[in-house]
Amino acid sequence: MLDLRRLRYLVAIADCGSMSAAARQLGIAQPALSHHITELERLVGFPVLHRLARGVKATEKGEVLLSHAREITEKVRQAEAEIRAIAYLDERVIRLSLIPSWATAFAPSIISEVAASMPKVSLRLIEARNDESLRLIRLGKVDMAVALVGAEEKVDDLIVKESLFAVSSRPLGRSMPLEAAAKLNLILPPRDNPLRASIDEAATRAGINLNVTMEIDGQDTIKRAVGAGIGATILSWNSVQQEHEAGQLQAAHIVDPVIYRSIHLLKGREVDERTFRLFRDLLRSVARREPSFNP
Repeated sequence: MLDLRRLRYLVAIADCGSMSAAARQLGIAQPALSHHITELERLVGFPVLHRLARGVKATEKGEVLLSHAREITEKVRQAEAEIRAIAYLDERVIRLSLIPSWATAFAPSIISEVAASMPKVSLRLIEARNDESLRLIRLGKVDMAVALVGAEEKVDDLIVKESLFAVSSRPLGRSMPLEAAAKLNLILPPRDNPLRASIDEAATRAGINLNVTMEIDGQDTIKRAVGAGIGATILSWNSVQQEHEAGQLQAAHIVDPVIYRSIHLLKGREVDERTFRLFRDLLRSVARREPSFNP
């Protein structure tokens, strides 16, 4: 019954406020545009436009149709944009940098998802520490980077917020209040590290002082120190899942309040917005369905 082209014409007329202006915008003759609107009115069974002395205005019933027309044409526009993006991605190499915890937890799923939804894309994964990922994206050495981002960095888009865990070589229970976790002999990254910034900010908001006994710049070294019984730390689940499942480290979900680290997808200079959105949505989907995200 409804014709997409005529719905687009109706939206253009409403936006322009006159038949003549809409005809110029659409690149068609005004009599032809008027004919299409007349046919649309015949099909729906009621006038959709008031013809005024100067311009046109949607009728009350026409406003209902116009609302649907806007929604339909926008959905079609989005679908066309995504299809163009997929076509653009054909036979293209995409270089994606992952922080180590993400490479461990999600790389197989990311590879499978890209292969299924973008079969002609050649995906090149680079595992890199957070500071190295930021450097690679700045230098144009990767197209996109999954990373933790500090306040001074430009944030393109959030992928997911991961809740944090107290980690120790000793039993901790399934959960632990932040106040109790703060009293552990904590080994944390330096203050300029985005994870540390998230932990410090949460503690400050809660009015809690952290018992930081040592700072180490390196997640693997922190985990080895914790495993040796030197202290405890605070990490995301996917940063410690392997060691926890192997019985090497214990992890307790921090509650009262729950605290998070934010994982973002950074976009390189040469990546178009459609490609970026496709990968952002794919990564969001992978992160939110993996059991390692929410144990």
